[in-house]
This record gives sequence, C-alpha cells and structure tokens, in this order.
Amino acid sequence: MYSQGTCVSYKKVMKLEEASRFFTDLTGINVSNITSEKELTVFCKTHYFHTSQKMFTMPYFGKLIAELRENTIYTAEDILMIDFLLIKIEGRLLIIGPYITKDLTEVNVTVLKERNGLDFSTLDYSAYRANYVLTKEEDIIHNLRILLKYCFNNTELIPVVALRNQEAPHAKSWEYSHKNFEAIVNERYRIEREFMQQVTDGDTPGAISSYRKLHNNVRFMGMIGGTLDGSRISSGITRTTVRVAAMNAGLPPVVIDEISGKSSRRIMQCSSRDEMYQENEQMIRNFTQAIQRYKKKAYSPVVFAAITYLESHYGDPVSVEESADHYGISVSSYINRFRKETGLTPNAFLNEVRMRKARLLLHSDIYSVQEVAEMVGIPDANYFVKCFKKSTGLTPSAYRNNHVKSDENALK
Repeated sequence: MYSQGTCVSYKKVMKLEEASRFFTDLTGINVSNITSEKELTVFCKTHYFHTSQKMFTMPYFGKLIAELRENTIYTAEDILMIDFLLIKIEGRLLIIGPYITKDLTEVNVTVLKERNGLDFSTLDYSAYRANYVLTKEEDIIHNLRILLKYCFNNTELIPVVALRNQEAPHAKSWEYSHKNFEAIVNERYRIEREFMQQVTDGDTPGAISSYRKLHNNVRFMGMIGGTLDGSRISSGITRTTVRVAAMNAGLPPVVIDEISGKSSRRIMQCSSRDEMYQENEQMIRNFTQAIQRYKKKAYSPVVFAAITYLESHYGDPVSVEESADHYGISVSSYINRFRKETGLTPNAFLNEVRMRKARLLLHSDIYSVQEVAEMVGIPDANYFVKCFKKSTGLTPSAYRNNHVKSDENALK
C-alpha cells in the first residue's frame, strides 16, 4: 500500500522532496510524503485532537487509502473543520495539510459543539486550530497542481473529488435542529423589525442591543464559520438595513450617503471580523445620533449634512471651498446659510468640534499634546495650543493636569 514502485527514480524522489519543501515555504502548509504505516501513524497522532475526529485515525486512513484512485486529488474536512488534501500518484501517497478554510468565532465554536454533542474546551480547540494556516482551498489545489506538474508528467487533467465529512458519535439529528427552526427564524425577524424601528426612532442603546442579538443569533442558519469576505457581505446587508431605516426617519440622503460611505470604506480596511463588528456598531451610533440631531434641530438638508461631515472628519484637512462645491452652492452662500442656522461659520464650528474632541483626549495622559493636535486635525502644535487656550483659557498641558488630578481624586 505504501510502496513507492519501481517506476519512481531516486532523482524523482529528491525532486519531490525539494518541491514539497518549497511548497511549504511558500504556503505555510506541510506536504507529507507517506511511504510507510509508521509515517501515517505519526501524521494521525500529530493532528489528532478529539475522539470525534475519525479522519485522523489509522482505521479510517487504512480503509481510505485502499479506496483512493490514482491521480485524483481528494479534498477532506473532518468533523472539527480541519481540512487536508490527499493524492496517490505513481505509487506515492501525498497529504497536503492540514489547513483551515473557515475563521470561527466563539459563537461558531459553541454551535459546532452543541450540534454534534461535543465536550471539548473552546480555549483548547482555538489553540489547536491556531496551528494551521487559514486559506482558500482553491488556492491550495492550484499550488498543488503546480507542484505535481513540476514532479510528474501529465497532471493537468487530474480531477478533484470531495470526501464526505464523518459524523460525530453523538451527533444530533436534523430533526432536532428542524424542530426549533421556524421559531428561531420568527424570533430573528422580530428582532430585525425592532432593530429597524429603533434606528428610525434614533434609539441608540436599543438599536445597539438589538444588533448584538442579531450578531449572536446565528444558529437558525445551521452554518459554522465564515471568511472576511463573508463578513464584509454581512456588514453590507447591515448597512443597507440601517440606510433604509434612516430614510424612513427622514434623514437627508446626502447625510445617509456620507455616514454609509465612510463606514463602507472602513469595513474594507478591517483585517478581522471583530473590527468589522465594532465598525458596524459605530455606524449604528452615527446614524441614530444623526437622526436624534435632525429631529431636534430644524436645519436645512445642506447645513445638516455639513454639520454631520464636520463632526466626523474633524481630524482631516477641511476646505470651505471644497465643501461648498460638494453641496453645489457658492462659497458665500454656503457660509451665510451655515452661519444663519448655527450662529457660526463652518470654520468656527469645525474649530469648536476639534477643541471638544481635544478636551476629551486630554483627560488622560495616553497621547502627547503633539499627538492630540494631529488627531484633531491641527498638526501645528503651536497653533493648536493657541486655539485651545482661546477656547478654554488654559494651555493643553494645564488642562490635562487639572483634569487628570480631579479624575484621580474622584476614584479615591
């Protein structure tokens, strides 16, 4: 079963070993060249974590190897969502992996355990999965084909076959899941309706609470895992839902586009699902707070949009000319309308926003005065000190000393 065969030359074996090492260096995924039962036993013991993993046992592999067809790539995923590839070619058995294709949250792991009646520690399982590279299976198959082409001939037409997952010994049946399916779906739709109404009402605490319920309520789908791309799609759905609720609240379209566009750009820059989750919450806060302001103040759509923009872009260079052009009015008309409705010019309003944000940042000593100045959009520290003193009567350092001491006293 593990014989290399007389057709495999020493030169080809060395070529395969060298190519395998290069494959591992390139992808971070190991290639095991199995030539004996002992090597297969080591592979199984190395990657075995829980008794539910039939795919990492010798009885399973012994039967599987006998059934593998030559020159066929087999994709396998075990009960704990650990993936690997198998191929028998010219009498040799290659195992590529393990690796993982799904990024699981703590909620996902809980669902996985409950659906299959498993009893392992979530922390231990997360540490186990951390040993493996997160990747796309199609990329691994593509790289494997290149490796095979380098080592063997005529590999372009090698087919790919998926092995079925093995059930856990105490896996719960579909009947159990289906039993509560309708009730769970109905509950989710109820929360979604409640969520949209809370956004429309400008109810920030309520909307955040409902969003968290929706975020954690994934069991109704019967799905585990997900990728960053999947999370971005999910964020897009959330953003669309909130936009509709904001339109129902009467929020001007230009404001909706501003908040939505900024959130969309930030989601594309996120490198983890947790970052996306936090950004979605911030987007909900921005929308509900904007709705609150819009309902309380009788600002025109243009001025309200300008206020929203200035309050969220205080750390960026802001040009009155560009703002006026963006809203399709002249600079003088923009300034006059803004001053008539707020009592301030756009620049004076922006400066107030910057000083308010600066005061909050100076309540701790995490950032230097120079860093605070840059964070609120005034990179010239001397000019920042001048503006801050004019606004508060104190220098930034004096203001910080006063408030850090008062905060410390309040904690005693």
